[in-house]
Amino acid sequence: MRRLALLVALGACSKGSATATIDGPPRDSTPVDAAPYSHRIMIDGVDDFLSAEQFPTTSTGYGARVSWDAENIYVGYAGADLDPVAADTATKWLFVYVDVDPGMPNGALVSETYNTQGATFPAGFRADYYVRWRCDEMFLMLKQYNGATWTDVTAPPASRAGTFVELALPRATLGASTTMNVVTWMINEKANVESSYAGLYANNFTDGYAANLALTKFLRIDFASTRDPNDAANQKP
Repeated sequence: MRRLALLVALGACSKGSATATIDGPPRDSTPVDAAPYSHRIMIDGVDDFLSAEQFPTTSTGYGARVSWDAENIYVGYAGADLDPVAADTATKWLFVYVDVDPGMPNGALVSETYNTQGATFPAGFRADYYVRWRCDEMFLMLKQYNGATWTDVTAPPASRAGTFVELALPRATLGASTTMNVVTWMINEKANVESSYAGLYANNFTDGYAANLALTKFLRIDFASTRDPNDAANQKP
């Protein structure tokens, strides 16, 4: 009788072990893909860009911010000249140029000229759109290059508070490309004191007057990538 009870117990243990090993659900060893980078910014004049979205510029005291989500590319700028009460704000501008289809032969090789200043884009960058924000807060427009000239599109959402301004570029307007390039800088077009400054990336150019400013850096946005915006791999060329 004892032997029979022992055999039954062993059989039960054996059966339980077999069920867990053979009949149990398989373990899923497939890695979970990380989601592409995305961070929505409220356009309300409050600087809520993350540290991963902040960039140095060519000018001390000025900082750039860039983020994106499925709907917009968000650009923020901070610095003394963004406050309308600063000197000469009626002749100072923030520019945000966008290459919406990197590698394609369309797009402008040079910027629009303001007074006597213009810029040449880096290798690999051909501008299709740009936003211009005048620092007295009286002028804002998104413009598109049509192959010969720049034409007005619409004023994008924007907001300013103090020395900080932020704006949103709708991806529905820019197109469905999975990668885009962005370059930003500021100018003063006032006669006799013209200058270019506050360019995205500290080593983009040397501040000062340039009739043909040679831009050397831009930000590559890959909407499918998990990298932070200010990851060094996004600086091009």
